[in-house]
Amino acid sequence: MDDREYFELEDAQLTSFQLTFLAALRVLVDGRLRPYCVEFDDDRLLLALDIDAPDVALINVGLELSGSRLRGDRISVHDRTFPPTPTRDGFVLEGTPTDLAARGCELLDTYVRRPVVRYEWLHRRRVYATCHLFEDTGERLADMYRSDWAPRRQEAELMAKGFVHGRGWIQTEGLGEPDRVVLVRGAR
Repeated sequence: MDDREYFELEDAQLTSFQLTFLAALRVLVDGRLRPYCVEFDDDRLLLALDIDAPDVALINVGLELSGSRLRGDRISVHDRTFPPTPTRDGFVLEGTPTDLAARGCELLDTYVRRPVVRYEWLHRRRVYATCHLFEDTGERLADMYRSDWAPRRQEAELMAKGFVHGRGWIQTEGLGEPDRVVLVRGAR
């Protein structure tokens, strides 16, 4: 398998800078990680890495190579855009293909190694709500709330207090301390 195939870029006409970057990145990820190409044009290449937990997609991390500049950060799972301002781990820098690949691999490793826990709230011995989050930062990644299993009237109370987003998505932030904390990824 060559570098183009590894990153799902079989037919792309790449610049020598892009080819060198991909070759260096592939050596560094050494089969442990599988970033893949989600966008490509004349001088821009966007690679993404999915960070998942069992049965739930958590985040995507993106590496955007444009000329000799690399941008790395979390990206939207919906439209593959970067946040308006970089997150604490995000960066934009210029350098050689090898240096950029090393920094890109470091970012991917940071997110893959970061421990993820799942908070669980129980009612009548059933898990009615969960929240996946990075244990080290407390950043919330994915919520689940089942009103049919939750305590009676709780959903209405949470909505009245503003713990709802979009089309009625109940946010677990209003539930207080979880009943259980389960390690799902990484090590403590």
